[in-house]
Amino acid sequence: MRNPSVCVVAHAHPDFSKGGGETAAYRQFQTMAGEGWTSHFVSAIELPGGQSPSDRGEMVARYGEGEFLYAVGGMEEDRLWWRSADERRALVKLLAGLGSDVYHFHHYWRVGLDLVAELAEARPDARMIVTLHEMLAICSHHGQMIRTRSRELCRKETAQRCLTCFPEQTLERLRLRKAMMIAGIRRFDHFVYPSHFIAERYRAWGLSPDQGTVLENYLGDDLLALPRRARDSGRMAGRFAFFGQPTEFKGLDVLIPAFAIALAEDPTLGLMIYGATEQETLRFFPQLDRPIAAARDRITFAGRYDSSDVLALMASVGWVVMPSIWWENSPVVIQEARRAGTPLMVSGIGGMAEKVLDGIDGLHFRAGSVPDLTRAMLEGAVPENHARLSSSLRDVIGREEFLDSLRAVYAQDGRTARRAA
Repeated sequence: MRNPSVCVVAHAHPDFSKGGGETAAYRQFQTMAGEGWTSHFVSAIELPGGQSPSDRGEMVARYGEGEFLYAVGGMEEDRLWWRSADERRALVKLLAGLGSDVYHFHHYWRVGLDLVAELAEARPDARMIVTLHEMLAICSHHGQMIRTRSRELCRKETAQRCLTCFPEQTLERLRLRKAMMIAGIRRFDHFVYPSHFIAERYRAWGLSPDQGTVLENYLGDDLLALPRRARDSGRMAGRFAFFGQPTEFKGLDVLIPAFAIALAEDPTLGLMIYGATEQETLRFFPQLDRPIAAARDRITFAGRYDSSDVLALMASVGWVVMPSIWWENSPVVIQEARRAGTPLMVSGIGGMAEKVLDGIDGLHFRAGSVPDLTRAMLEGAVPENHARLSSSLRDVIGREEFLDSLRAVYAQDGRTARRAA
């Protein structure tokens, strides 16, 4: 049986944006192409001044073998629809003209639920699949499901709860937004969830459990080709590292104070911050100037890093710490650390709690709690604890398992349900 032809559509290209969703989408495209599948990668790009990616001023430009970039003028945030119908139609024309058997979308932001509906009408014979990386349709607060005023985790979506976060809205408008979002997403034939956590969130919101598959993102052939390294717990147990951006939800304002307190008890500890400079961190969190000063000799801000170097960097430390204060879904940092053989210390919520098993192959701490992260760091710095947890660290999904799962998803026929939606 031949493999289907697949067009992967993403909200960004990893050459221009380093987020987990676009990285997962591109790695999927590369893996299928490497296996001999007929595949394309079509992704959004936002250039300064609204410039076109094409030298001829067209909104779509060829970027590489089987790759295209498209300009997106903007989305109506309450509906995730295109502001320009002409731009949307031009992209639909390109996508439909590729003649793919399957259109696999990663995200719907900067893609447009109206585009999906129009493409489904233009190509009723093709399968429409979406990987749901986040909860933007469920939550207007950037899909974070964090209360806008208190930073408290939101555990359930209702119009009344949403109104307390967005008092300028009305219950009627919030209910209409949800109805439009659900109707738009139901145009897909099948949903792929990178974690059970996000699958349950979307099912509770209103999507059918019969149209979904939980499938971990694939880390890519290059990273899987690198060997996992044995840990020297005696030397590395007290060496911690953070990988990511200094945004308000990633928890650097929890990690750095916790490390400073732990350091006062064990002065041999060390912390590396990869992905942020000290200046960037203080711009987000000016209150961290004192704990940074207190830990000055034992904390290093390493700045940006290249994704091709991440496994070597992770292998050089004893722990990767994820102190995010929001749910996360299936963070690529967790996959990278598992592939490197480095145990993780994570906030015990959402996809982090699912991917890292507390006391089995990593450690949990209470999300947002400086004292509990301090406790976890001191516990993890004990060489015997580090050795035990490192030895049971699971590897990531393999290439063949990933491709076989995609084949199974693409072979299912959900078009009848889509037409009835």
